Amino acid sequence: MAADPSFAATARASSALPTTADTSLTAPTNQVTVLTPGAAGSKVEEIVCQGVGTSVAGVVNIFIYDGSTYHLFDQFLITAVTPSTTAVAFRLARKYDNLFIPAGYTLRASQSIAGNASIIKVTALGGDF
Repeated sequence: MAADPSFAATARASSALPTTADTSLTAPTNQVTVLTPGAAGSKVEEIVCQGVGTSVAGVVNIFIYDGSTYHLFDQFLITAVTPSTTAVAFRLARKYDNLFIPAGYTLRASQSIAGNASIIKVTALGGDF
């Protein structure tokens, strides 16, 4: 065990926009890479799902991909929202104390409804070790 704690040295913000619906919770074929960690891995402090247009009810699935297997980590319930000059678009943020992405792994996302294609942007905020 290390004598000193390890802290993230470089801030990271990385985003992706799932464009095709995929309902698989074990082997999605239509997913996007949200974050590729640094050489020593990354810590994700927060994931934000932000609408960039009119959203419909659905789910965004967050996976940790180890290079051969998708591991479902979290799910975001998306609600129907029509943004306008007086109404904000859909947004849901979730903080994590224990989301570490080792080097060689990736953080990926998929979304379940065709109506949300290119509508829900997924952003990971954190840092590289």
